[in-house]
Amino acid sequence: MLAELRKLFRQSAIYGLGTLSTKLAGFVLIPLYTKNFSVAEFGVLGLLEVSAAVVMSFFGLSLYSAFFRWYWDKGSEGKKESLFFTVTLFQIGVVIAAYFGSLPFLESVSHLLLNSPDYSNLIRLMLISSLLQLVLVMPNTLLRLQEKPWLFTLANTVQLVFSLTVTVYFVWYRHAGIEGIYYGQIVGSIAFASVLLRFTLKNMVFRFETELLRKMLAYCLPLFMSGVALVMLNVNDRYSLKALGNMADVGLYSYGFKLANTLNVFLITSVNFAIQPMIYRMMNAPDNKRFYAKLLTYYTFGTMIFGLGMMVFGMEITKLFAKRIEYFDAWYIFPFIIYSIVFGMMKDVATTGLSVSKKTKVIAVTVVVTWALNLILNNILIRLIGNQGAALSKMLSMMVFFALTLYFAQKVYPIPYELKRIALLLMVGAFLYGISLLINPLNTIPRLATKSILIVLYPFILHVFNFYEAVELDRIRGGWDKWLNFGELTENMKRLIKK
Repeated sequence: MLAELRKLFRQSAIYGLGTLSTKLAGFVLIPLYTKNFSVAEFGVLGLLEVSAAVVMSFFGLSLYSAFFRWYWDKGSEGKKESLFFTVTLFQIGVVIAAYFGSLPFLESVSHLLLNSPDYSNLIRLMLISSLLQLVLVMPNTLLRLQEKPWLFTLANTVQLVFSLTVTVYFVWYRHAGIEGIYYGQIVGSIAFASVLLRFTLKNMVFRFETELLRKMLAYCLPLFMSGVALVMLNVNDRYSLKALGNMADVGLYSYGFKLANTLNVFLITSVNFAIQPMIYRMMNAPDNKRFYAKLLTYYTFGTMIFGLGMMVFGMEITKLFAKRIEYFDAWYIFPFIIYSIVFGMMKDVATTGLSVSKKTKVIAVTVVVTWALNLILNNILIRLIGNQGAALSKMLSMMVFFALTLYFAQKVYPIPYELKRIALLLMVGAFLYGISLLINPLNTIPRLATKSILIVLYPFILHVFNFYEAVELDRIRGGWDKWLNFGELTENMKRLIKK
């Protein structure tokens, strides 16, 4: 199991480079956006971004999930290349139909979403960008299944360079507004596809597997429904803020969410790229349940360290990237968004039992219930406390989502998760964040120093509460001695990469 965890760490780091390349453009460009866009215009961008997620979820049909499941299925032996061709061709067909079928409704969607028909061309660009990214999902998935993180990283780096260059050109020099962002995304996707063209064709056999596709679509149906509901759950906050507030409320929330969501973008997405193939490959291993249990504990531990840092320094992060003072108050939503991300990550790991046992219908039910709960909470909490109400609603909903998923998964595929240790991680993190609020009025240097100390104290406070097992303490001491030996640093790095 330890060897698998080391492999997971290495591949997560490499996938992290690729994910960094994919998302770095949006992150680096935040100061450019806050300088050139008003809070209301940032709200328009926020609504378009969540609408793009809806488009990808709806027309993606959750096919990548079925491809993950069938790729390792015994019935797919000797058919992997033709299976890849089948799902890719089918997805392209869906994308073409979706684009031309949507064209007559662009003005209506623009009016419904942004209160004006004048954004129809912006909606069209968003649609093109989203559908292009959807076509790239299958080759992206195959990279993960074949465990080729370096090629993944190369393709994403090329995408970053093209996307960043084109976006800066159109937004900064041509003053093209939000449309310039989508020009960059479209060009970046084309560059990504160009890098993977040879890999894609090499792994295809041009034979259409009708029967396998039929089985995959049947498998996908509940996943598709739950996937759409899950996306709606994730975007309810911005749609609800637009309905109950105004575009400036959406913009301020979207700015804070975009910053806090870097925890998801740069850490969780990277680890998930490595985890998902490993979870299915470990299905028949003798110690698989222990591996899944430890995975949740260590994953939560690592996520909380980074999440705590973002919460504690939320005020400084918000002001660092904002070029207008009206963006500064966005840090108030940080703790709720960070904890909603943590609960979402825990939910994904807890879904393992349902996925392995093919109980996908249960996943759909939990998503729909959580979505309905989130709608109710949004309607209540946004009216009471505005943006913070939307963020609090998201956190409470994801907490319930995790609890429901864990309950049903344990009934069909019990895994000995270490829930007491996980609860300790969450409570100590919340306590330290509360302490950090008292530090905010201090001057810059003492404030930054004290907040840094709080984060460093996190693992030591856990030790006071007997969080670590004896074998873990031994590993920590051994690792400490090993990496403090600077004379062996190069050799240790080589062993880490090769293992």
